[in-house]
Amino acid sequence: MNGFSSMGGKINRREVEKIVDRLEIIPSDNLAVCNSQSVTVAAVQMQAKPYGSLPEYVVDMNLYIADAVNRRAQLICLPAFAGLLPMSFAPQFQALKNRLVPTGDPECPLDPHGLNEVLSYLSDATFDAYYHTMSVLAARHGVYLMAGSTLYFQESELCHRAFLFSDEGELIGYQDKIAESALEQELQIPPETEVKLFDTRMGPVSILIGSDAYHYECARIAARLGAKIILCPNVLINEYTPVDSSMGPNMRAQENRICAVQSSLVGETGLGFTLEGGGRIFAPNELLRHKNGVMAKTSGRHEPDIACISLDLDRLDAIRNPYTQDKNPDFLQKYIDRLY
Repeated sequence: MNGFSSMGGKINRREVEKIVDRLEIIPSDNLAVCNSQSVTVAAVQMQAKPYGSLPEYVVDMNLYIADAVNRRAQLICLPAFAGLLPMSFAPQFQALKNRLVPTGDPECPLDPHGLNEVLSYLSDATFDAYYHTMSVLAARHGVYLMAGSTLYFQESELCHRAFLFSDEGELIGYQDKIAESALEQELQIPPETEVKLFDTRMGPVSILIGSDAYHYECARIAARLGAKIILCPNVLINEYTPVDSSMGPNMRAQENRICAVQSSLVGETGLGFTLEGGGRIFAPNELLRHKNGVMAKTSGRHEPDIACISLDLDRLDAIRNPYTQDKNPDFLQKYIDRLY
């Protein structure tokens, strides 16, 4: 069996729990001490690959999360479209796969009509496998899990949505995509109009999916709402360049004096295009010796990996002070004697 029930290909939470029970996960104590001076975050660089069954998928997702937990992560960020990975073991997927036609356009890599048709058949089953797996694993490991994003139909409307789970596996909330990509426009996904703020025991966070983090307005709103961390599930078609590392979440961290966690999906999709990674954790240059914005990064661009580091969010307060954050020592040394 591939893990899907015979009733419409859907699964329920108990099926996932039975698989997780066999993994004998020991809950972590990563959140035993939880304050803004020491927040350990993890950016997961996840491999896009087909899965043959629900157990195979659950076991693999657990390996990613367990790796981050073993590094003492309290808040884990998974990549964009992580929620589509269970589609590969849905019963009808092989019969529908030929409708996923590559276009050769990085902005719209798959024929939107074919993708919409496949999602209309497989969205419910894929979503259930993804959602229940992430909720159960967050609870069993005892950590906050931003479970990446997925495409699915809510009633008759297609949406691009990211989910944040608590350490008890409860849904804290979700964020829909704001800045539409060419693919999302073709799929007629309605854009979100609100940047949301989510409360955690480490402080408030926001989620900016993909290109949302490349628009300064979204991060500016998040920072003004009170977020000191933005979680940026991402996916990059073909080559990830140094320019990509200096734009998007990194730029938003510099502009708003916040921290940004960028996760990424990597690997050969089997659909005519590849994904390259950029698992990074960014912070304002004022807090870094090397002044490139990167606090931690994955070791490569093509393989699964994790970037993990502890953040002192209280240090952001000093550099966000409008009366002290704009410093120019060279100017002061040259002209201070003329002023006094």
